[in-house]
Amino acid sequence: MIGLAVIEDNTSYLEALKLYIATVEDIQLVYTGSDLQDLENRLLAVHPDAILMDIDLGAQSGIDGVKMIKRILPSAGIIMLTVFEDEEKIVQSIQAGALGYLLKKDPPEKIVEAIRGISRGEGAINGAIARKIIDHYSQPVKSPLKIDDFHLTKREKEIFHLLMEGLSYKEMASRCFISIDTLNSHIRKLYTKLSVHSRAEIAARFR
Repeated sequence: MIGLAVIEDNTSYLEALKLYIATVEDIQLVYTGSDLQDLENRLLAVHPDAILMDIDLGAQSGIDGVKMIKRILPSAGIIMLTVFEDEEKIVQSIQAGALGYLLKKDPPEKIVEAIRGISRGEGAINGAIARKIIDHYSQPVKSPLKIDDFHLTKREKEIFHLLMEGLSYKEMASRCFISIDTLNSHIRKLYTKLSVHSRAEIAARFR
């Protein structure tokens, strides 16, 4: 018997799914929920073999739920069941640890077969979703950004590296022997040339 948990905040869809699962002899619905609140303790109490997880749980993200579940139940197979065909959400779900990605418009028979496959350690991907994943990973890899491509002055390069080191503005001004006002002027010009608005953006783009 496959123990199944469903985390879904669409009540009508959840009820329809429960009615169908009740007709399947080898799957037992051991848990249903609509959010991530106290999810770790609730799932540990039933220890499901497979989990259907909605991506959009109101203000919460099912992708965060996947990460949470994989920490406490690494052997549980998680299938994202959603209306979203967004490439970014698909990739984030798979990277978080989901083994499957199905759409709510998929027939219930397909969902049941996916649950059985997941319980055996197999993956389960909607055909259209599989194509999106292939397209995503077959895109040419972008060359990393190089600071030399932005025609920075010697001082701006110096400040760039100090920003990357995580120094405070006071420490940077002292290291460069300039005032805070002069430092701020250089940083504004640097941000403009790099098309960023913060130190965090610099770290994200150049690290």
